[in-house]
Amino acid sequence: MFRIGLVGAGTMGNTHQRAYRQLDDVTVAAVCDADMEKARRIADEWNAETYGSLAAMLNSANIDAVDICLPTDLHREAVELAAAYGKHVFCEKPIALTVEDASAMIAACKKADVTLMVGHVVRFFPEYRSAREQLQSGKLGKPGVVRTIRSGAFPKWSTWFGDYSRSGGPIIDLAIHDIDYLRWCFGPVRRVFSRTLNGERENFDHSLTLIRFESGVMAHVEASWAYPQGAPFQTSLEVAGTKGMVLYDRDKSNSVVQFGGTASPAGVPESPLAKSPYALELEHFIHCVKNKEVPLTSGEEALESLKIGLAAVQSARTNQPVDVGVDQR
Repeated sequence: MFRIGLVGAGTMGNTHQRAYRQLDDVTVAAVCDADMEKARRIADEWNAETYGSLAAMLNSANIDAVDICLPTDLHREAVELAAAYGKHVFCEKPIALTVEDASAMIAACKKADVTLMVGHVVRFFPEYRSAREQLQSGKLGKPGVVRTIRSGAFPKWSTWFGDYSRSGGPIIDLAIHDIDYLRWCFGPVRRVFSRTLNGERENFDHSLTLIRFESGVMAHVEASWAYPQGAPFQTSLEVAGTKGMVLYDRDKSNSVVQFGGTASPAGVPESPLAKSPYALELEHFIHCVKNKEVPLTSGEEALESLKIGLAAVQSARTNQPVDVGVDQR
C-alpha cells in the first residue's frame, strides 16, 4: 500500500483525495493543514492522521510521499522540507514563482534522491493527449497556428489568488497550463509577446500571449480572470495543420472535433474517462516512484514552462517582446 501525506485541505487537496479513490493500493495516510477542521474532514474519509503543520506530519506519520496542494508561494519551503525527510514529492503547479525557487526545489530533491513531479495535469487530459498524438503522427500535417483559451471568473474560493505576489496572476497560475502543454507539443520557445487588460484589482486580469516556437509554429494563449462571477469556466484548444485541424472545446458535447486527417468511425471520439486526469497524473507519479523513472512533468519540465510564463509577465509589463532562449526540452 502506497501511503500519501496530503498537504493542504483546500480545493486542490480535495480534488486529489477524490482522485486517489480511483487508484488501487494507495491510501491517504495523513492530512496536514493549518486549519485542522478542514484537515479532519478529509482525514475522516480515509481514517487518516491529522496534523497542523508539515513538520509535525513528517516527524510522525508513516508515509511514502507528500502531495503538496498549497498556495504557490509556499511550495519551495514545503518541497525542501519533505525532501530533507527523504519523502518523494508531488507538487501542484506552478512549481514556483521564480526561477531561483524552482531551481532550489529541484536541487533539494536531487540531493535527497527523491522523485519530484509537478501537477501540470493538462498533459493527462485525454482530449489534449489525443490532439498531441494526432500532431505527432503526422495526421494534421505541418502545424501552423495554435490557439488556446483558459478563462472564467476570478477564483473567489481562495483569497490568496488575489495577491499576485503569491499566485502570479492569470499568466502564471492559469496560462501556465497551456504553456506547459504547448511546450510538450512543439518544443523550445523563441519569443513571447503578451498584452494584458487591467481590471479592478492591482494587477492584470486578462491576458493574451503570442508564443513563437523555434519550429516556426505560432500559438495564441488567452488566459483570463476578467469574466463576471457566475460565468462558466472555459477551455479550448485549436491546432491547425496543412492536412487537418483538431478543435477541443469543453462546452461541446463531443469534446474532440476533427476536421481533415483521419477521423474516428462516424466522427465519434474515443471516451477516456475511466479515470480522471488527476487520477492519471497521480497514478503516473506513484509509478515513477516505484520504478525510479523520471516523471513526464518533472521539476525540470515545470521549470522550463515557468520561464516562459515569467517571460510573458515581463512582456506584459514592458509591452515589448521577450526572447526566451533555447535551453528547453
